[in-house]
Amino acid sequence: MRKWPLIAAACGLGAWGSATAQQTTPGEDDLKRLASCEGGAFTTHEIAGAVARYDVVGAEADRCRLRFTYLENPNPRLEGKPLTFLIDPSSADLAAEVQQQLGACLEGSGRGCQGELFRELGGSARRAAARAVTEGALPCGEPVASQGYPLYPMPREGKWGYVDRSGDWVIEPQWDQATDFSEGRAAVGDWRRWGIIDRAGELVLPLEYESPSYSNLEGRRVVSSPFAPFSEGCAAAEIFTQQAEYLFVDRDGALHRPVLPGGQALAGLGSFSEGLAWFSWSEDLEWHYGWLDHQGQVAIPAEFADAGDFSQGLAPAESRRGGAGFINPDGRLTLPRKWTLESASAFSEGLAPVSIEPFRTVYMDEEDFVIMQARDPQTGQEATIEIGGAFHSGRAPVRMTLGEETVMAYIDQEGEVAFVPARLPDLVPCHTGRLPEFRHGLLRLLVAEDGKRCGEGAYGLGLPHYDDAHYVYLDPRGEIVLRQQE
Repeated sequence: MRKWPLIAAACGLGAWGSATAQQTTPGEDDLKRLASCEGGAFTTHEIAGAVARYDVVGAEADRCRLRFTYLENPNPRLEGKPLTFLIDPSSADLAAEVQQQLGACLEGSGRGCQGELFRELGGSARRAAARAVTEGALPCGEPVASQGYPLYPMPREGKWGYVDRSGDWVIEPQWDQATDFSEGRAAVGDWRRWGIIDRAGELVLPLEYESPSYSNLEGRRVVSSPFAPFSEGCAAAEIFTQQAEYLFVDRDGALHRPVLPGGQALAGLGSFSEGLAWFSWSEDLEWHYGWLDHQGQVAIPAEFADAGDFSQGLAPAESRRGGAGFINPDGRLTLPRKWTLESASAFSEGLAPVSIEPFRTVYMDEEDFVIMQARDPQTGQEATIEIGGAFHSGRAPVRMTLGEETVMAYIDQEGEVAFVPARLPDLVPCHTGRLPEFRHGLLRLLVAEDGKRCGEGAYGLGLPHYDDAHYVYLDPRGEIVLRQQE
């Protein structure tokens, strides 16, 4: 979960001042130029450390056109892009008039709004506003029946599409980014905006949505998906217009906003699991976590410092006094008896990875610790698991040290190493910083093109094409089932 949402657009008028003096209030000359709509420039300090410049463009009938440009912004992609808008120069409070009209433009309305920044921020705000967001009861929290045979993301010629387990194309490649299917829906996108498709490749939610999370690739902004996988009929979403907004998206593409009874603004949402979804709100840089039911009502009060998904009747949680454990749907600590864990993650296939000290992960069942170390069956060597992921298809990814080598491996539910990708014939993983998990019975890895060594590519971005790497899918035995073909 993301606790520090990126502040992207500071649109409130902060401390006005001339370009040289940067005064905290408009100078007399500044006000005269605005009132007469004469040429001039003003620099302002906006919220969140942003710096903006206002230029007087000129009169249009009885209005005055101003140009607004971010010189500095926590979101660098907004810098240098102009937005022009109209004000009434006869207004008794010109500073308030500028603030009001600029804010209206950034919300998708306003007088005579034009320019690249308006198209980017105001346009996305208009599109988001055009799609109604409902409040109240949520169409989530019930299991969804199987949607058919698995589909797997696969790139070809620089675009992502989907294949079946035989490698036959089911949805032709057409997107810059794509995620796994869940409950018959998958998030797809270009480099910036995302939507949701069904199994026929048809959009149920248009490619209009951004998240606050992005990377820069050679001057190009690559935005991460704002949508979590679907679970029990809905996907949690963190959608960015001028700031992060937390919603649920149902399988028809409708948007739903939970409303907290105390009026707090949501700071995060989790996926529905066993009829409950975690939520968070923050105050004075402190995060408070609880759980919602399908009615959008608070089922477990926000009395925790962290939270996770319910599975097998238990959910990971962190006490506000320190320590982690697993609670039941009544919000009571169940496993272990005290808040003694360093951290905990959700159960999957009967086991949950938990940290008992920094850089040491073990696995628990519903009663006790069951996997304390990983064992290499080839050598009989045991090793401490530094980081561990969830079990799927009987395999969990772990990072551990074998001899003098730190490796990514996949263990079975007895703690034995099933395979180490880097040890497989002619297969060298190119991005071992993450621990990818099995999905729909297969594991997707990015591996060296020549089977020997990786280059310096931006492998963590999951691009559809690399000159020196390609994608493969492995089964639980570590055997290649699918391979990217250009």
